[in-house]
Amino acid sequence: MAEHSRRILFLASLVILGIVCAMIIYFYQIFYESEYFLPGVQIASVEVEGLTREQATDKLNELIDEIYQQPLMFYYQEYNYPSLLNRISQRQDPAAMVEDGWRQEQKRDIKSKLFNLDGSRSITYYEHITYDRQAIIEMAEEWAPYVVIEPVNPRLEMDPQQGLKIIPGQPGHTINIEKTLENLPSKWADFNGDIKVPIVIEEAQPQITEEDLKSMGELAHYTTWYNTGEIDRSHNLVRAAYTINTRVVQPGEVFSFNQTVGKRSFETGYRDAMVIVGGKFEPGVGGGICQVSSTLYNAVLLSGLEIVERHNHNLAVAYIPTGLDATVSYGLQDFKFKNNTRHPVYLRSVAGGGGLTITIYGHLSNKKNITLEHYIDQVIPFQEIREKDPTLAPGEERIETKGMPGYVARSYRVFHDNNGEVIIREKLATDRYSPLNKIIFVGEEPPVEGEVSPPNQNEPQPDPNLETGLETVPENESAVDYTQGEGYE
Repeated sequence: MAEHSRRILFLASLVILGIVCAMIIYFYQIFYESEYFLPGVQIASVEVEGLTREQATDKLNELIDEIYQQPLMFYYQEYNYPSLLNRISQRQDPAAMVEDGWRQEQKRDIKSKLFNLDGSRSITYYEHITYDRQAIIEMAEEWAPYVVIEPVNPRLEMDPQQGLKIIPGQPGHTINIEKTLENLPSKWADFNGDIKVPIVIEEAQPQITEEDLKSMGELAHYTTWYNTGEIDRSHNLVRAAYTINTRVVQPGEVFSFNQTVGKRSFETGYRDAMVIVGGKFEPGVGGGICQVSSTLYNAVLLSGLEIVERHNHNLAVAYIPTGLDATVSYGLQDFKFKNNTRHPVYLRSVAGGGGLTITIYGHLSNKKNITLEHYIDQVIPFQEIREKDPTLAPGEERIETKGMPGYVARSYRVFHDNNGEVIIREKLATDRYSPLNKIIFVGEEPPVEGEVSPPNQNEPQPDPNLETGLETVPENESAVDYTQGEGYE
């Protein structure tokens, strides 16, 4: 009897073992050898239960294309900006998503698979959307004109009675990109209708505070003069001067004249006035702004700030000492300086009544005793060129271009101590300015028929000293500016 019981128990054990082995083989095939996704599996919110990878890719491709075309509405108060998800999300490859989901599914533990055969719990791969942060930053640049308010720095003004006074600044509004990103739907499943995304705006404080300005004073100023009768040139000069007014240059920052003033064109409000092109004066958009850059150059020099980029004109100009000018041409030549102090510097640029004054304010601990020197080493004479003009009466003359000599000039910045003694004598540049030839149009007498004029033996011959085109200024002659009135730019 006992033996019989043992045999029955043995057979039962074999049956149970067989059932267990069969179940293991069955579930192994389901879990690891099946070509179909298990119950409850989703990829990017798309249910793929019972689908092959190819079928899942087709379904995912179709539904994701629909989601990518999902409209989004960014808004702030009354401002609305429509867009689509595909503009701001990183494009995903459905086939790659399915393959990656399949690999992760093969690694999922058997317990998790066994207890979710009914699909009651969702197993989601690629649940979250990945956004393109740079695309949103570029989009925010389009929102900016409608939602951003630039902060206004407190500024210094010169009151005739009170002297230097502080005008309070105003905070502005700026876009918080990170917090706006947080308002976007994070999951694919969240895209189930029209999506409205608030643009997050936060307060933007001025770069400097009123407390900063209390310790500031004038480091240096420089004034040049212009002819208010030249309407268009004066307009350009005043416009450029206004653009750089109240600019703040932070410690270590490089100020670019071209970047600050911007492109000179009719669209940006500039007019035609005389500029130097190819060694001669002719009308051009923005004529006159080089006086602003030159005035700024001298104010910067006197403030002791570092010059990064500066170019002299091709011709000498009348509004600034020769060798101390700074020409600019958008995209070609710039004037740049660096704030090499540990405190902000502030620009004040005022034009009116024929005078342009640029003052640089900074921490008074940075104030220096500086003078500027310029010397003309050589004068390059201009030539007088006479050309026939059939429209002129015989013997009549018309001056087309007044002559102007060229120069070779040196410039220095000299630092003095409190007693006026020279500490440093810094050479700035040696500049060459081309001469501008004098052009005269003449009308000639018609020759008498049959009469040949003998050569004039008394006609003056060319001065051999002019052949080189250079004239040395005597050592005892002071440096002067020989430019003529028509030298305005």
